[in-house]
Amino acid sequence: MKKQRELFGLSPLYWGLWLAILILWMGRFVTSFLSIYLVSALHINEGVVGTVVSMYGFGSILGCLFGGTLSDRFGRQVMIIIGEIGAAAALLVVSVLTHPIGLGAALFVYGTFASLPSPAIAAYIADVVPIQRQQRAYVLQSWAINFGYAIGPIVANQLVKISYSLMFYVEATVMIGVTILLMIFFREVKHLGMAVPAPGSELPTSDSASPQSGSMASNWRRVLTDMPFLAFSVLMFGYFLVYFQSTSGLPIAMTNLGLGLGDYSILLTINGFMLCALQIPAMKLFARMGNSRVLIAGLAVTVLGYAVQIVADSWAGFALAVVLWTLGELGTFPIATTTVAAMAPADARGTYQGVYNVLWSLSIALAPMIGGWIISDFGGRVLWIACTVMLIAVTLGLRVTKGSRDRAMAASLRDASR
Repeated sequence: MKKQRELFGLSPLYWGLWLAILILWMGRFVTSFLSIYLVSALHINEGVVGTVVSMYGFGSILGCLFGGTLSDRFGRQVMIIIGEIGAAAALLVVSVLTHPIGLGAALFVYGTFASLPSPAIAAYIADVVPIQRQQRAYVLQSWAINFGYAIGPIVANQLVKISYSLMFYVEATVMIGVTILLMIFFREVKHLGMAVPAPGSELPTSDSASPQSGSMASNWRRVLTDMPFLAFSVLMFGYFLVYFQSTSGLPIAMTNLGLGLGDYSILLTINGFMLCALQIPAMKLFARMGNSRVLIAGLAVTVLGYAVQIVADSWAGFALAVVLWTLGELGTFPIATTTVAAMAPADARGTYQGVYNVLWSLSIALAPMIGGWIISDFGGRVLWIACTVMLIAVTLGLRVTKGSRDRAMAASLRDASR
């Protein structure tokens, strides 16, 4: 078998998916402008808007719950295609609805389909990338998401100047276009840690790929009895609840201090720019440190950032806080996904990623409610104190459970090499 050509130490199979992720996130901007659309264009009450938008988060819980385990059973390509096509169709329905109940139902469906591909994509990366290079692969995936997410709102801002409806149509078109490309070039591989065939050799298609050895029920039993993985997921859920205060609690707290939307927007720009500029150079450092050490160090720096927000009462104070927790973010999201992939048995990767993504989606739905309630009753400073305490607990928890997590990753590596 000829050695396949690689770029940055990663195969063309990976880079094809990476390019699709980049394009998808450059065109994924509706959720960022959804609240503004509902208030400005449809004139829906602001209190109702929060409930309507949260339906997207609750839908994504359902998608993650089944997207991963179904990809273990039926293949990664099937779930990615169904998810993107279904999300595009649901988005077009959202664009023509005006009543809050109908919009909430359609957003629930949109969230369900849009989240189906997430665990399948994460599992596919583990399928085609050797374990020693997976950290690099997930960091680069995170970079593509962050870069696309930074470009998307710029494009959307120009579209809404013409028509809000155009924003929905363009995102749906991007989803369909990328899905067609994936249908043509995507190659399913066996999910058992086997070598990926080189270009020019016969590649198994989604039709010929071997079915998974474990049933969906057995994969769920494995996940729900894997204590190192469950402990890690619960700890990361605590981090997610804090992380999403950056897009829910932070703008409210800054507004209450007399700072404007423009001040908040600049902070988001700082966050996005730092992630894009530093994520790739940080890969060599992360590779030397190992997954668990990177996570613990990243959380420790994030603690400092939220501690600064406790006393921040000016834009400069919040800017310092954002710089600190952005540095921490460099070593959390991609490394956490790498850790899940490293802990998961080869034939249950999708199920593990699905459970992990469920907690991510649940935090998207719960974080705005929790943050809004704390700010409303106790003020922004109490929210940041609570966030700091939560992050300290998560950091200590990751440190205490490091040994069991490392042993689980080592056992998974031994099983994959047999």
